[in-house]
Amino acid sequence: MATTQASSISSISKIPIRLRNFLARYPPQHYSAAVAPTPDQTTTTATTKTITATATPPAESAEPADAPSFPTLPSPYTPNRDAKGHKRPDPTAPSASRSLLYSNPEFPNPFLPRKNFRTGKWFGPVVGLRRQAELVKMAAKYNLEGLLPAGKKSTEFKETRRAERGLQIKGTGIGQKVKGHKWERTMESRLEDRRKAMTEMPEMVRLWKQRGHGRGWKKWPRR
Repeated sequence: MATTQASSISSISKIPIRLRNFLARYPPQHYSAAVAPTPDQTTTTATTKTITATATPPAESAEPADAPSFPTLPSPYTPNRDAKGHKRPDPTAPSASRSLLYSNPEFPNPFLPRKNFRTGKWFGPVVGLRRQAELVKMAAKYNLEGLLPAGKKSTEFKETRRAERGLQIKGTGIGQKVKGHKWERTMESRLEDRRKAMTEMPEMVRLWKQRGHGRGWKKWPRR
């Protein structure tokens, strides 16, 4: 028993004093992201359904059974100029990343700004963004990030927002669509034709040799 207590005390002593003081001031049972309510997944589910509906089904082709399978990804381009881009089902609903930023009225989140509803004024967060980033780095180093409140510097928030925004290019985020040029909209079909031609190339070469190197070849006009 004494050995267990000594090991726990030694492990706690390894945590930086700055992180220990923060957790003592803001106990995880009241302020951590684990006690926040689960964010509504309605927007994410609707976005996933939209992506599935707009994805172009793979074309059926006669290919060998051992042909390699390639993953099919939804195209970021609209099929034609009359098609409209993706719109959120409920524009007033917060995004998935914004839903992660929760503050309990009884225990205000020190990582988020607060509003005085009597005067209507906003106050900045108790802990600034630079200090938030430093605390998140220290907590992640000791696998204690889950004990910190939800903030804009947390790993989960950054990954969720990165998935929503994509590659900072319109059309690469979740559910985003752009018109694109004609060669961009037809790129998938042309790449599919090339892949099919490469897959059928060995059989084409065999038929070419079997028919006498082009004699009686009807696949395309002879020069």
